[in-house]
Amino acid sequence: MNIVFDGREVISGVMAFYEVSSHNHLMELRHLRYFTAVAEELHFGRAAERLNIAAPTLSHQIGALETMLGAKLFTRKTKSAVALTHPGKRFLVEAHATLKQAAQAEMVGRQAARGHTGSIAVGFILSAGFSGLISSTFIKFKKTHPDVTFQISRMLTFAQFKAIADGSLDVGFSQAPQRYPSGLSGFVISRNPLWAVLPEGHHLAARKKIAPALLLRERFVAMSMELETGFWGNIAAISPPGVSAHIVDRAPDAFTLLTLVAAGVGVSVLSEPFTRIAMPGIVFRKLTDTVATADLAVVHRRNEAAPAVLAFIESLRPQARSA
Repeated sequence: MNIVFDGREVISGVMAFYEVSSHNHLMELRHLRYFTAVAEELHFGRAAERLNIAAPTLSHQIGALETMLGAKLFTRKTKSAVALTHPGKRFLVEAHATLKQAAQAEMVGRQAARGHTGSIAVGFILSAGFSGLISSTFIKFKKTHPDVTFQISRMLTFAQFKAIADGSLDVGFSQAPQRYPSGLSGFVISRNPLWAVLPEGHHLAARKKIAPALLLRERFVAMSMELETGFWGNIAAISPPGVSAHIVDRAPDAFTLLTLVAAGVGVSVLSEPFTRIAMPGIVFRKLTDTVATADLAVVHRRNEAAPAVLAFIESLRPQARSA
């Protein structure tokens, strides 16, 4: 088989080291290292000293390589001095390229084993994005793992659990569940206070802070229970035991919820990260007299083995201890 390098025909049989074989012998990287040393020194003695092997051993290995290729790579000028043949010059180009690629592969493999390279698929809920947690954790992690890449997707909590379980997602920033599904684990990374969301003209909007008791008779806008239970949990968290909030409408997403509040349909309760949204017609007021929080968790596979993913998870654990 002939191969072409930069438009020039290269000697038949010169292939990548793992493809070449002759007489049940495979060409190995050491053959290429021996050959390039001789080709660069043009002297068996100096090349042998450079390689820290005996000159007869080096001569034997070069002879074996020439047998594998079916071509003479060197011509003898003296007992030890040599010159490259035309096939030898062509083969040197390929040998250098193969050794460079092998070194690169070894480096990538070592880095991947240490978690310094790889790709991590991350899911997140809106509050995690608005909190700045996603961007700050990525920036911090990239300082020590610059060759790790992230693929991020906004995804509801239960969809994240399913995606992590089936392997299409590696890590999720989700609402903290009461218990993790089988095969998954996680930890709370952030506890966010709850805030009331009011129409701009609401009679309570003039207050800087609001006690939950003042909202008991209000009409509430909640999220669709099929999509996300967390927002309903926020409303329930400020209601006295045995008292159900008056839900007048449900929204399929947070932006629709805020739009309904701005339109005067009702009030709602969201976690602090949503207060960063600037939408005309609404105001956010901090709730007092409540210890309830909306907890954000990092979720991952219990038996995760990918070094890059494990390194990312471990980089987040210090925040869990302070949450």
